[in-house]
Amino acid sequence: MNSAPFAAWGPRLEAACAATALIRRAHVLESTPSTQDAPETQAALPGTVVTAWRQTAGRGRFGRQWADTATAGVAATFVVEPQPAERLALAGAVAAAEAVEAALGVRVGIKWPNDIVVSGRKLAGVLIEIRSGRALVGIGINCMQDRFDGELESRATSLAMLGARVERLEVLASLVAALDRALAATDAALVESFLERDALRGTRAVFATPEGPVEGVVRSVDPMRGLVVRIDSGERFLPAHSTSVAEWAVRRASAP
Repeated sequence: MNSAPFAAWGPRLEAACAATALIRRAHVLESTPSTQDAPETQAALPGTVVTAWRQTAGRGRFGRQWADTATAGVAATFVVEPQPAERLALAGAVAAAEAVEAALGVRVGIKWPNDIVVSGRKLAGVLIEIRSGRALVGIGINCMQDRFDGELESRATSLAMLGARVERLEVLASLVAALDRALAATDAALVESFLERDALRGTRAVFATPEGPVEGVVRSVDPMRGLVVRIDSGERFLPAHSTSVAEWAVRRASAP
């Protein structure tokens, strides 16, 4: 599938923004290292989405890199009014899930805190940063990639690899609408949407924490607070703000 011409992106996204309540402006860049760090993002008012035809050096949570796959993916940063980072991460994850579900026609999973996964492989991710009284919600979605190289071969997937060859621009427009809904939703509604897609509960994982790695079976997930993990000595609560998933076994663990 050929991608929609760059010139079409601005008008299409402006039309998408005109139909929302909280995201009112779109700024489209032809190329940028990262939409999260672009000067246009730093100067943008809340209610703006900054996206790129190509992002060459995207990044994720805790400084992880987002692979450059030329013009095959979606990269966007939404500048919004500041809210707790955990709520924004939840809203971003729910919105990304809804956008890719609209393309796939099936339910996807959310691997806490905000990775969108299908059969254990990452399809989309979210990065939240608070800067100078504004919040940045960065969302990346793999769309038109036919394969991934190296270590990503077994860890990543795309809409195309899952059988949905959907135009990137339409995925972006769907994402604008989905994030607008998520930002306006109540905390309870967001949590419910997350739990319907929770891919982590009941699986075994290794978590990176300030005190060192913690391995165990996830007993419960509170998407805005953290999670409870069953370890050899009992149960341990791991807070959201300082915990990340280091290794994940997709299969469900045996009951205690």
